Amino acid sequence: MYSEYDFGKSACKADREPMMLWNSGFSSFKRRIDEQLQLNGFDDSLVDDETLLPFYRMGESETYVLTALGCAVGV
Repeated sequence: MYSEYDFGKSACKADREPMMLWNSGFSSFKRRIDEQLQLNGFDDSLVDDETLLPFYRMGESETYVLTALGCAVGV
């Protein structure tokens, strides 16, 4: 019964899914920050992984991140 189950394929799939979900969330976060900065006249040099990743990992809101980057939000 257990010999029919392929543990190798299952393990690979499980290992990939969390990374894909994380990348998806960070990509969306980065895109929203980038869009708001562009709407406020900032260039995209502030939006790089090295700058935004600490904010994302700490769970900071987009409003907080934009304010920290010098972008007036909600004005």
